[in-house]
Amino acid sequence: MIRQTTAEDWELLRDVRLRALGDAPEAFLETVAEASEFPENRWRSRAEPTDTQACFLREDGSAMVSCFVADDPKTVFLVAMWVAAAQRGTGVARELVERVVAWAREHGAARVALSVEPGNDRAAGLYEKCDFVETKDPPPFPYEPRPDNRFYVLEL
Repeated sequence: MIRQTTAEDWELLRDVRLRALGDAPEAFLETVAEASEFPENRWRSRAEPTDTQACFLREDGSAMVSCFVADDPKTVFLVAMWVAAAQRGTGVARELVERVVAWAREHGAARVALSVEPGNDRAAGLYEKCDFVETKDPPPFPYEPRPDNRFYVLEL
């Protein structure tokens, strides 16, 4: 089952995030070494839903995704998506995307934006199946994506 996290889920979020960083380091902007040093309050803050951020986890720790709003309240950024190898191809990834899209709609967003690392054709294919469109003119990201990333937007 996939559910939205709360601050009480900080340990599960930490464990899943560290597992994801170890499994696919090229897909994330932070390293497992950096994240391992984060204090409890940082994990609690990441897990706590607000009007501008949410995190969704599969209860067994095999999948996660996060989303947030930055400067433009009409744009939600889908980030930190990861699915354990055993769950890939089972529909879990699509369900994670659907949860973020539903959260974006509930919060009055007009679009969901994301970036995909070079060579991650499987992720690109997933987002395209979820009706995201690749764009050369993405909304401004509140972080510095790698220059060779691909960008996708879903208009809501």
